[in-house]
Amino acid sequence: MQLALQYAQLKASIIRLGHRANVDVPVTVEEIAGYLYCTERNVKILIRKMSDLGWIMWTPGRGRGHRSSIRFLASAEELILAEAKMYVEQGNLNSAMSLFQLEGLDPGLTDRFLAWLGDFFGYRGTQEAGAIETLRLPMHNRILTLDPAEILFSRDLHFAKQTFDTLLRFDPARGSLEPSLAHNWASSENGQVWTFYLRKRVRFHHGRELTAADVAYTWNRLSTLGSADSPNRWLGETIADIQVVDRLTLQVKLEAPNYMFLHYVSSYPMAILPEDIYKSRSINEVRKLPVGTGPFRVTRHDEGGITLEAFEDYFREGAHLDRIELLYVPEIVSNRNWQQWNFHMGKLDHYKQPAPAHWRKKEVMTLGSNMLSFNLRKQGPQQNLHVRRAINIVLNRGGMIAELGLNGAIPAEGFLPPDTPREWPCDNQPEQARELLTASGYGGQPLKLLFTPSHSHEAKWIKERCAAIGIPLLLTECTHEEMSSADLLQESDVLLGGVVADDDEARCLIEMYKVGNMLIRVCATDEQRQTFNDAIARIVAEPDANVRLQQIRGMERLLTEEYHVLFLVHVKQQTVFSPHLKGIAVNTLGWFDFKHIWFRPETKETRPFSQQI
Repeated sequence: MQLALQYAQLKASIIRLGHRANVDVPVTVEEIAGYLYCTERNVKILIRKMSDLGWIMWTPGRGRGHRSSIRFLASAEELILAEAKMYVEQGNLNSAMSLFQLEGLDPGLTDRFLAWLGDFFGYRGTQEAGAIETLRLPMHNRILTLDPAEILFSRDLHFAKQTFDTLLRFDPARGSLEPSLAHNWASSENGQVWTFYLRKRVRFHHGRELTAADVAYTWNRLSTLGSADSPNRWLGETIADIQVVDRLTLQVKLEAPNYMFLHYVSSYPMAILPEDIYKSRSINEVRKLPVGTGPFRVTRHDEGGITLEAFEDYFREGAHLDRIELLYVPEIVSNRNWQQWNFHMGKLDHYKQPAPAHWRKKEVMTLGSNMLSFNLRKQGPQQNLHVRRAINIVLNRGGMIAELGLNGAIPAEGFLPPDTPREWPCDNQPEQARELLTASGYGGQPLKLLFTPSHSHEAKWIKERCAAIGIPLLLTECTHEEMSSADLLQESDVLLGGVVADDDEARCLIEMYKVGNMLIRVCATDEQRQTFNDAIARIVAEPDANVRLQQIRGMERLLTEEYHVLFLVHVKQQTVFSPHLKGIAVNTLGWFDFKHIWFRPETKETRPFSQQI
């Protein structure tokens, strides 16, 4: 316990007994030990420290039976506020907020602290030589892992993209694969042997140059790390052999033709790792502090947040900002009105306060959908087709969008939003749903629904809709970390979650069926899983990209024909930011690339040069 907190606790204990703080109060060392839950020896040390700092006036009792006296000279609120600021500057907002839980503090103290915090966040720096340009941002959800092989959630993927590079990258604007760590590549005619030629002078964050041996190590590690349900192991499951031809040349032989292999290679779970670092460090170390070739290196990642610093030896165009600091924000801060804050950027939550009126907003319809997935690996009412259909026709997706304030969202019939507006089928038919339940022989058994906090509002809506037709749902909220456990997911009858595709539609749609701990594969029977595998093997052996894409999209019928999966809504991700921040480009994950962000200082209004006459 910090000295300021002990002072505040002692002062509150004395005042609670009816004493005034600014007068001499009779007290014994033994009594203080009871207030602070410590030994009398420690009390004497604390009294000396507080006296030396001028916080108290301590008058020892003279002679047996005479009590000592204490007078409080310092404001407990000011000391707590200073302590909280120190915690924040050390990158620990959670510890700072815990200080304000102490009894007896001025109720307005938290608001004073949050006002200061609003100014703490945001852009810091100048264009002077040697000045460090920093952008500090609040972050509401924790990063689970920065090991590319383990990445499952879009938040983790975003930060991996800042830290790592892949051999190729997918350009969504052109719809094509572009060079990255590999400057060129070639394949056999049947798409079974692939050769990659690496760039020279690409360096990892610890200074060593990238070689073909690092690529071989990375992909072999991906194929063996974790269990069969590990999220990205499937990407390397058809690799038969990897040969290091020379320092900068690599050849990969596959078990069967795969014209999608380059798309796999461009995915960040196949981002390249330095062999020396990842062989010598524990899995927990590299989850927190990764080493890659990307535009930013992670210099800090702990319970308080994460710090990224621009990598000066980056082989492509470097970042504009020198440092990005993100602090994990407790719920009490998340719920405060953003109008009072000045942190320059945030992801807008539909259920929270709106952003300041003068901020700018960018929206993107995510490539993905929220969904209900019925667990067909477990016995229960969800095994009955009529029960699944009954739930589907009472969800009232349009009503959910309106009630929950999901601005810009649209009802979903599949993974991806439609290219053109359409009329949605009626899904508010309680009478027909009850008839289906009667035909099914359903006896009123409850269904266990598992979801993460980000889907709690949808879960409550679905529970109400199901209750209206006599289906009780038992809601179980779990963490994102728990949601990545295939064993835990299989204990539930129904899973509520979302899938978000990256910019490469074809590869991401395949992922939906292949990732071992994603909703669809977790809930599928062994026979269904084999059907997925066989269909994908045929698709990737097709040389024509357009034919492949149509076949991949067509796989949805395996989920929708018998209502194994109920697609709910397509949502818009909204990023709000100060007009002084430039280079904001929101991707389909709802995130923005830190590398391109820069800060435009206050100047007299001028038009960009290209628009001037």
